[in-house]
Amino acid sequence: MERPLTVEFGPSHSKRFGRAVALAQAGPGECAEVEPGRYRVTFLLSREPALYGALGRLLERVRHWRATEVSGGDGPVSTYHAKEMAWCASFQLSSFGECRERFHWGVLPRCGLCPLFNTERAIRAGLMAQFEWDLPEWVELSPLIPDFPPEEWPDIAPDDPTR
Repeated sequence: MERPLTVEFGPSHSKRFGRAVALAQAGPGECAEVEPGRYRVTFLLSREPALYGALGRLLERVRHWRATEVSGGDGPVSTYHAKEMAWCASFQLSSFGECRERFHWGVLPRCGLCPLFNTERAIRAGLMAQFEWDLPEWVELSPLIPDFPPEEWPDIAPDDPTR
């Protein structure tokens, strides 16, 4: 479930270059100076919201510079989509502990970069949207619905007045 994402930036004449280097060196990613004034920061993205937040903060600073490149395991990645994915994943993990994107408008480009993306869940959401959230009679849901509630659920009857 881990996915490496690499950000290379610099050299730059920006007044903010020093702050970007300091942010990269202090963050959770592995930062190395690959040549004078050029830095490579590698993030091993997993389920830690702080990693995504650090990636988002770094990309906020460096994504507009011509010398900035972002790459994943498969090749170059849009800096904009990487930044959007970082902020979305940081929010989803810190709020819910997992991705709960609803996919109302389909799968967004940022989701393709995200290690939290669940293809099966996105397909189900797309099908439900196609059916306008009203399942036809021929769709059989009984294999998905248990006969009894899970044991870890609280023992409260539906008509319990204390509920």
